Order: sequence, then structure tokens, then C-alpha cells
Amino acid sequence: MRKKLFFGRVKSRILTDLQKKNSSIFLKTRKIKNSLFRKHKIVIEIGFGHGEHLVYLSKKFTKKIIIGIDPFQNGLAKVAKYCIQNNIKNLYIFPYVFEKFHKKYQNYIYDDLYILFPDPWPKKRHQKRRLFDENFLRLISKKGRKNSKIFFKTDNYNYYDQVYNIANEFKKRELIRDFYHNLNTKIKTKYHQKAIKNESKIYSLIIENN
Repeated sequence: MRKKLFFGRVKSRILTDLQKKNSSIFLKTRKIKNSLFRKHKIVIEIGFGHGEHLVYLSKKFTKKIIIGIDPFQNGLAKVAKYCIQNNIKNLYIFPYVFEKFHKKYQNYIYDDLYILFPDPWPKKRHQKRRLFDENFLRLISKKGRKNSKIFFKTDNYNYYDQVYNIANEFKKRELIRDFYHNLNTKIKTKYHQKAIKNESKIYSLIIENN
């Protein structure tokens, strides 16, 4: 039996015909090709949710290619609408799970990679569903350019501690705890705002590829 790759929802609300049309147009006109990774600097966000931070990255790094990886259809629809209305050309979406992206684009390489508030799967029996484990770090570490960075943020201490310990075991990895002030704090995703509303402490890491 094949391992299930995704356990969350692919959509929350039913998409309108216009949202479906925007998503379709966006994906057809903004196809990810292997040549992107040869010709450009790449920033990747895995699990971009509703796309607030992904859009911010596209405006901050206008000379880089921004790639969002997430099967969440509502997030795709929001990003597609924004890009079409604002003529954003450097943002691309892969609307499936990371494992499929990793398999399809074997030559991909990144300069920075963001994983912000991934599903923490807090129950012990579900923690094996977490995206970030030892195998995941081994995969993405091989794809980072020299001095590239992996940004991780969560409001679940157990998840943060797990990621910190995994990364700390890897040689030639420099960890920087708490990068909250290094990011533009005006950009607060839906899940970031939810953590603040619940008065949850936010834990952050930067993992540097030396």
C-alpha cells in the first residue's frame, strides 16, 4: 500500500466559477519548467495556505522566482486572482503536495525555503503525518544553494522542538532560534493571526546550509 501523502483539506469553501476560471488560467499560463531553476534564483514556500506571505515574497523579491507548493484550492484561487489583477509575473504555483514537486522537478534548487505554521498534528498518534521530519530535511538540504536558508515557524512547541533537534543533529548546519524580528511583522498569515488571538507563543528557526 502506498503511503498517503496528504492528510489535510484541499478546499474549505466551494469555489465559484470565476475562482475556478482564474485558477485554470493562472496554472495554464504560468507553468513551472525545469529551465526556471537554471536561469533564476528561487524562493519556495511549502504550505502557503491562503497565500498572504507568498504574495509578500513576490513583491519583496521581484527579481527572483517565487514558487508556492500547496494542494489547497482556495489558496490557489486567491493567489491566482491577485496575480492576474496585479500583473504579478514572478509567482508560480504547484497545486499538489511537496513530494510530487520533489519527484517531478529533480533538478530544482532554491535560495530560500519557507515553512510557516505547517499543520502540527498535535496528537502523538498523528505526529508521523508532520511534513518536517528527518527524511524531509535530508531531501531539502541537498537542494539548497550554498548559504541558502530554511525558515520554519510554528506555535506548537513540540513540533518546534522536534525540528530543532533534527536539524541540530545534522553536521554543517547553523541554527538561529527566533527569527520573528527578521521578518516583516506586518505580514501575518491567517494562522499567524490565529496564534496571536489564542495568545500562543510563536517559535521560529532559521536553518542555514553552509
